[in-house]
Amino acid sequence: MKKGPAVIFREIADKSTFLALMMRHWGSHRMMIGSKLYDCAELPLIGMFTAEGELLAVASWARDGDIAVLCALHSLKEGEGAASRMLEAVKAAAKAAGARKLRAMLTNDNMPALVFYQKHGFRFSGLHIEAIDAYRAMVPTIIKAGYQDIPVHDALELEIEL
Repeated sequence: MKKGPAVIFREIADKSTFLALMMRHWGSHRMMIGSKLYDCAELPLIGMFTAEGELLAVASWARDGDIAVLCALHSLKEGEGAASRMLEAVKAAAKAAGARKLRAMLTNDNMPALVFYQKHGFRFSGLHIEAIDAYRAMVPTIIKAGYQDIPVHDALELEIEL
């Protein structure tokens, strides 16, 4: 992965813009990963900024025992490597915090993310048929159709060793 210009990683206190972005893209800022519900409004939010202060990418993650769970990763500058650099920062932070693996959960429609995570070494660790349909009972605002209007029903789980 190419390095790119110098960036600054820091925690973001005001999550309002990020939470609005999550609502717009996914219909919720609460994410079901496995059998747990994570509310990104309650988790630390890490931002990647240029030296001039421009926000390039954000990520939110949590620990679940020796697994780090990636709740959200979003690049605001697609195609420039921001998401890759943000992912590397999350992996380093999770490993420093004692996690052995990093887990991501995607909906069945999210082909761009599926490609992204596999290119970064993630492997399939679970398929949860109709999980998103079941999650809608707890989070009714979850989108019903996503990427290219594909109906959203299932969850794909991917992991990488840290």
